Amino acid sequence: MTDSLGLNYELTQFSGEAPIFPLPETVFFPKTLLPLHIFEERYKQMTEEVLAGERIICIALLREGWEEEYLQDPPIYHTGTIGYLEDFTRLEEGKFNILLNGLAKVNITEMPSDRMYRRGEMRVIQDSSMSGNPQEEREKLLRQFRQVAEATDSDFPLEEVEQSNISLEVLVNLVTTWLPISVADKQKLLEINDLAIRSEIVREYLRQELEDLTSMDNLDFIIPDNPRWN
Repeated sequence: MTDSLGLNYELTQFSGEAPIFPLPETVFFPKTLLPLHIFEERYKQMTEEVLAGERIICIALLREGWEEEYLQDPPIYHTGTIGYLEDFTRLEEGKFNILLNGLAKVNITEMPSDRMYRRGEMRVIQDSSMSGNPQEEREKLLRQFRQVAEATDSDFPLEEVEQSNISLEVLVNLVTTWLPISVADKQKLLEINDLAIRSEIVREYLRQELEDLTSMDNLDFIIPDNPRWN
């Protein structure tokens, strides 16, 4: 079942409260899509109630050491992203496949919950206005990303992105989601409210990634073909 409400959802409609879905290995960024498989009882309940309500879920990253308290309420980072439940498929045993459309970055204040899942108050965080030329920065980022994507034979839909008119913010968030960096580093990027700085850091990650790939390619020239030469 699909609808397009998430694409047109106005944050003025948001009540300011939402379920919290903590994840250990995922940082969700605004204006990106996140597919999830729902199988735990508490999150099956959450999904049913979200579908009957305003269809908003907040994704938050679990802090280190979460494994010991997973069945309770392990600590989370208090900057997360709210997403609109854009699409869903009901599965056997009350399970779901869902698709979240990232709406906005939020500050999370957890609140008492009488449900099986956690809930919180959400304050929307806006990025600071960008000085300089966003289009010029977008082209720089796109150029560097193309170099890395081509070097890694990535299946990222690069041509589609290049031909689209997506904003610098969307591009930064898409590339950050794709980057092979730790979730801790992605969380740090999520918490930066200056788009220009975030883009600059992402370009530095891309530069390092391309440098590492180039170094690995150069190893082909120094590894002997014949093992007896070692």
